[in-house]
Amino acid sequence: LTPAELANAPVAEFNTLSYDFGDIQQGVKKECVFELANKGKRDLIIRNIRPSCGCTAVNPEKSIIPSGDKAPIKVEFDSAGKKGRQSKTVTVITNDPKNPTLTLRIASNIL
Repeated sequence: LTPAELANAPVAEFNTLSYDFGDIQQGVKKECVFELANKGKRDLIIRNIRPSCGCTAVNPEKSIIPSGDKAPIKVEFDSAGKKGRQSKTVTVITNDPKNPTLTLRIASNIL
C-alpha cells in the first residue's frame, strides 16, 4: 500500500487482549465481551474469527465497523469435560493492513 492508503486504512484495536474467568466449576459456561474499535479512517471488516477449540464460541455483533465506531465481540467458554488450568485463544482476522491478525486469550481454573 502507498503511504496515503496506509494513512486512510482501518486500524483494529481491542480494549484488552486477555480475560481470566478465575476459578469456575466444571460444566459451567462463562462469557466475556471484548470491545473492538476502529481507530482508522476506513471501514474495518472482520474477515474471520477462529476459536482454538470447540469449547469456545464467538459472537461478533457486526462484521463491519465504521471509522470511529466500536463493536462488542462476545466469547463464551464451556468448561464441560475440562479440569485444571485452561487457556484458550480466539484469532480475529481483519482488513487492518498493519495488524491483520489479533489474538484474544481467555483463561480459567476448572475446579
